[in-house]
Amino acid sequence: MNILVVSTDFSPRSWGSGAYTKELSTVLAKENQVTVLATGISNTKAVDHGSPYQIIRTPSLPILRHIAFFIYFPWILWRHNIDAALHVVWITALISHLWYCLLPVPYFVSVFGTEIRDDKTSWRRRLKGYLKGWRIVALRKAKGIFPISYYSARLVTSLGIEQNRIEVIFCGVDTQRFKPSANYRNPDEQKKLLTVARLDLNKGHDRVFEALAILNKQGITPDYTIVGQGHEEMRLRNMVRDLDLENQVVFTGFISDNQLPAIYNSCDIYVMASREIPGRLDLVEGFGISFLEASASGLPVVAGDSGGISDAVQHGKTGLLVNPDNPADIASAIKCLLTDDNFARRLGNEGRRWTETQMSWEHVAKRMVNAMQRMMNKLSYVS
Repeated sequence: MNILVVSTDFSPRSWGSGAYTKELSTVLAKENQVTVLATGISNTKAVDHGSPYQIIRTPSLPILRHIAFFIYFPWILWRHNIDAALHVVWITALISHLWYCLLPVPYFVSVFGTEIRDDKTSWRRRLKGYLKGWRIVALRKAKGIFPISYYSARLVTSLGIEQNRIEVIFCGVDTQRFKPSANYRNPDEQKKLLTVARLDLNKGHDRVFEALAILNKQGITPDYTIVGQGHEEMRLRNMVRDLDLENQVVFTGFISDNQLPAIYNSCDIYVMASREIPGRLDLVEGFGISFLEASASGLPVVAGDSGGISDAVQHGKTGLLVNPDNPADIASAIKCLLTDDNFARRLGNEGRRWTETQMSWEHVAKRMVNAMQRMMNKLSYVS
């Protein structure tokens, strides 16, 4: 199949939908012809040149780089004989809908979560809210919608999209890159917790700090490594100081992709207590790829039970779901894994088995291509 993947967030330092685009396109390209249309940014030539699929970027000038999608998209459909287009976010699907009368190429849309929810926290989100009517029409015209979790699927259904157009396809993980370390670790070493995430308000770093303060009073003092950058960093650093956790918490800042596997293997428990923030519909965990990276690395997981996380973490099998607004609940789960090595090891082993057999990007790509072909074989669109 000749597939065009369209993404507005795709760069060498991608996370979220950008990482989704990169990983999925790489695996799709093994058995399909793949072209990626992405916004232009600086310093990408070396990365794009080494890609296993063709990357076409719009100009890097602000505003123009987004407007150019309307011109580049139909040209690529015609020039490359595209069989199907996959829009990583719904906003670019408006272009497919606009050109469909002249270029009736079937299109599909992935859905993460926050981009479907409307609020006025920024001018971009206000603009998306104004386009709500067109968004619904474009989604209904799509051949298929691929939410990354059942939580995301419920958001799509709430827009009135027919159930037969929706197929949940979870995110995946590179199980060859993320895997348990073969190196021996001394069981008497200080246990280490890990979070890999942007330093955003909803990621729950602050609740983990409060949980650590509770554990400290019980004589349990694990180290805690935080990988990531974000606007919450100063507040979090101040919180570490106020709770007297400076000897336990390490902020690494940005870590390159090739260093991440070693970071996971250097720790014992992965924890991310993501939560929903009242009044901030733009902050919600649609799935959580880092949970799969941790599981693939053989780590037991402690995760906030919010958004679509229950699809990324199997409670009692690959990790423990906790109330992300309750530091005592988070502390209890961490303590359980720190004090019961057999249970922690069992969760980590099951996480590895699960990601290898069901959650690799190869499995995700196969499900998506099968879904595309099945949906394209239907007789006609339903308006």
